[in-house]
Amino acid sequence: MTENSPMPEYSRLEGAMDATGLDLGASEIHGVISGLICAGPSRGHVEWMEALFEDRPWDDPSARAARELIGRLYFATRELIANEDLSFMPFLPDDSQPITARAKGLRDWCEGYLYGLGMAGISAQRLAGDAKDALQDISHFTRLDYESLDSGEATEQAYSELQEFLKIVTLLIWGALAENRESDHVGE
Repeated sequence: MTENSPMPEYSRLEGAMDATGLDLGASEIHGVISGLICAGPSRGHVEWMEALFEDRPWDDPSARAARELIGRLYFATRELIANEDLSFMPFLPDDSQPITARAKGLRDWCEGYLYGLGMAGISAQRLAGDAKDALQDISHFTRLDYESLDSGEATEQAYSELQEFLKIVTLLIWGALAENRESDHVGE
């Protein structure tokens, strides 16, 4: 994390989203944001946020708090993805949560990521090689049956490996879409 844009607390964002009545969790929101950042449309995050809160009054305190936290999450995530120190990680429930809750967060993050890329017009057909394969793997993770997971060392190890995999493939897709982001900025 950076001093300029600290990540909000996961539980605080979850609580803010619950208070708004929107059916999105912190992991899914982060996935959407991560997909939009990787794809690079300069106003995609603004348009998505406007659509997300379109039925909420601007001065509603719960919506205002959620928008502020999502904004912080966006700017922190943008810095982490672009940072060469590989500090980006999917925003998931912490290790004190049961494995089923963490695996649900991982699945939701993948759904959000694919949604964010899709909103920006990025599909597997726009990618090649490892990036295309990675996107297909992320798609498979959206079908994760988190409710049937057994707790134990093997499950914890697999979960940890999936987290690391998502980190790596997000950065891989970020790199693969560099030209897309650069051409987006040329038109500004």
